[in-house]
Amino acid sequence: MPNIYLRVPSYVAQFYRAIDPNRRLSEQDAYQFCPFQHEYILMRNTLTLIPETEQNCTWCYSQRAFNNILRGIPPTGGRVVIQRDNKEWITTKELCAIIGEKSVAKMEAYDYLCIEAPQDVMLGDEVRRTNGSYSLHQREAIQLQQLLRDEFVHTFLDWVIQDRRYCNRMGLRREIGTTIERFFERYYIFIGSNKRERESMYRMSLRWIYQARQLPNDRIDFGEDLTFTTEREQQEADHYNFEGEINSAIKKAKKSKLPSEKMLKGAEKEPQSCSTRF
Repeated sequence: MPNIYLRVPSYVAQFYRAIDPNRRLSEQDAYQFCPFQHEYILMRNTLTLIPETEQNCTWCYSQRAFNNILRGIPPTGGRVVIQRDNKEWITTKELCAIIGEKSVAKMEAYDYLCIEAPQDVMLGDEVRRTNGSYSLHQREAIQLQQLLRDEFVHTFLDWVIQDRRYCNRMGLRREIGTTIERFFERYYIFIGSNKRERESMYRMSLRWIYQARQLPNDRIDFGEDLTFTTEREQQEADHYNFEGEINSAIKKAKKSKLPSEKMLKGAEKEPQSCSTRF
């Protein structure tokens, strides 16, 4: 079946490639959604045939258009812009050169997630078989991107609340920063070594916890990834107030000068790039 390539925040792409702990996907491996998931249903109802010559939108590319990019050719076709090995994943600098994007910094925060497209789609009252030229227009691509990001945040909140419950049950004192870092390590999510990038991702994580009005149900059993304890945690075993720690962490983050409040407000709209692990 054909694939589509959806532009998502880098941490979302890394998360989906590592969802299965027994089979981590490479960049060119397609992630497959269940036919009953919202993401699959959205694709089945909105995927449409878009000729490569019309695929100027950077939000989503068809398989044929993205294969052009991997060969160093613009997605719309034409001459080779840069010579490259099409078996290697595209870098941000190469991508910007191929598609004519001048702001490399704007694209560094994103990556393209390879997604297996449905075998057929609904176009009005007709059912049509998909091929390598099917893709999403910008509006539908943004909707799908939002669904993927929401699933990432939901899983993150699942992790945090299960971690808190486990620590309280076992009498362990585990700082919220350690909980966040463990989540990123489990899903191979890499954060830039730059202090500004690390601080921005940490603040965004705290915001998700703070804004959650209702704690998610335990949908995922994280097993030993969650229950592994260090010797220091055993020595500092103690019951403590989770909400109080979150509020304290948020107050400390607000006092920090890095990143600026302007960056904090725009953190979720322009996610920071992810390049090295915590």
